[in-house]
Amino acid sequence: MTFRRGLLAALTCIPLVGGLALAEDAPLELSLDQAVERALENNTDIAIQRFNPESSAESVREARGVYDPTFTSTLTRQSAQSPQSNVFSSKSDKTTVFNFGLQQYAPTGATLSVDFNNRKQDTTNPLASFNPSYGSSLTLQLSQPLLRNFKTDSQRYQLRVAKKNREISDVQFHQSVVNTIAAVKSRYYDLIYYIDNLSVQNKSLALAQKLLDENQIKVKVGTMAPLDVVSAEAEVARIKNIVIAAQTSLAQAEDNLKLLIFPKNDLAMWALHIDPTDRPTAERTDIDVDAAIKKALEQRTDVVAQRKTLEIAEERLRLARNGRLPGVDLILSYVTTGQGGTQLVRDPNNPLGPVVNEIPGGYGDAASQVFGRDFPTWMAGVNVTIPIPNRSARASMARAHIALDQTKAQLTALELQVTSQVRTAGRAVESGYQQVESTKAARVLAERRLDAEQKRFAAGMSTNFMVTQAQRDLAQAEADELQAVADYRKSIISFEQVQEAGTGGITFAGSGS
Repeated sequence: MTFRRGLLAALTCIPLVGGLALAEDAPLELSLDQAVERALENNTDIAIQRFNPESSAESVREARGVYDPTFTSTLTRQSAQSPQSNVFSSKSDKTTVFNFGLQQYAPTGATLSVDFNNRKQDTTNPLASFNPSYGSSLTLQLSQPLLRNFKTDSQRYQLRVAKKNREISDVQFHQSVVNTIAAVKSRYYDLIYYIDNLSVQNKSLALAQKLLDENQIKVKVGTMAPLDVVSAEAEVARIKNIVIAAQTSLAQAEDNLKLLIFPKNDLAMWALHIDPTDRPTAERTDIDVDAAIKKALEQRTDVVAQRKTLEIAEERLRLARNGRLPGVDLILSYVTTGQGGTQLVRDPNNPLGPVVNEIPGGYGDAASQVFGRDFPTWMAGVNVTIPIPNRSARASMARAHIALDQTKAQLTALELQVTSQVRTAGRAVESGYQQVESTKAARVLAERRLDAEQKRFAAGMSTNFMVTQAQRDLAQAEADELQAVADYRKSIISFEQVQEAGTGGITFAGSGS
């Protein structure tokens, strides 16, 4: 039978208040490692934090979307009727347009576009050379920044910020895991303390009840006055109240641990009792505060997140510097055109006369000329824009400098805070061990004193009050020792935690420019 089972069996005879009762079913035997494993699988806070990296990954994909090519198309059919103003004008025209285009923004800041435009026209114009006529053109254009927006621009800045925020979300998730594990371990040791504390109080109750029984026997045989029994009865009543409070604290400690290791609200889960199978020890743990500080400054989650925030501030400054540069853009354009359709042939001596022949043709003629580059046109140039005096960019750069200096100051302050926290946690470990040693010595002395008082009382050399006081002192000394052991183990957990994770939330860096 485990320690917890034995304790539960011993407590079945003790009345409880407020409807609190310990279940007689077999408890859940749980080691510290199993408790941590359950928390990693089931903890609701960790489950919530798991969504942040996924959301941040989608933000990165969203920022990359600016580089997705964009397909455009225009398909129209138009018919126009108008009164004939002269013999050379057209009374009706029917036009069909089918244009296609592709545009893409490149990581170099360049903008590329390809447009393939097509038109078919039916007309009643007597001077038309083609009817129906087909016109096509293929246009290639490139605009590449050479100064402003060459090394960075708003789109690349947004993408870099999204990637940094994704890294911050990973750090945030790691911080949540570390803090949850520390909380599970701490509550596990709390549960052990309250179990042991209940055992101590129950033992104290048994001693007080034994003293009361012995006094009542003495009263019956006439060796003690009935009035002397009252103090022993009062002590039993007082300790029963302490036991009831200890039972309540134990139930709350169980609930606190269950809250971290179970996945959902379940009545069976709340009714289940936990039997911690690992027992805390008070063995001395050597710590290296200087090494711990170095580790915390390099790896602690809030420090890592702040450094990434600093990197984002540096990116913002680069973007602001980019805004102060003049705009110098290389412009390249290449166009090839084609014309086709049914050709209307007139007498060369009478070009305004009637059509004497028709040469069949169609869209293929125009497309053939386009892709055969029969009629090419190209253009190369440079566009220059210089804002004067560019106060907006200067102010933006000044604000970026201020934000960067502020972020550096925040990092320095955080490093000081982290160093102080590690040193404080290290001192807590040292003082915790000393507290364990002192409470252990106090408990041993309390045991000796009670033994001595009981022997003196049996010999008629002591009083009920002195024995009762010695029992109280022993119960308090045992509780103090249990508390010191639990606090010592928790101080070690805190010392490890403070090196890996901050206790506060991590703020995502803004992406605004």
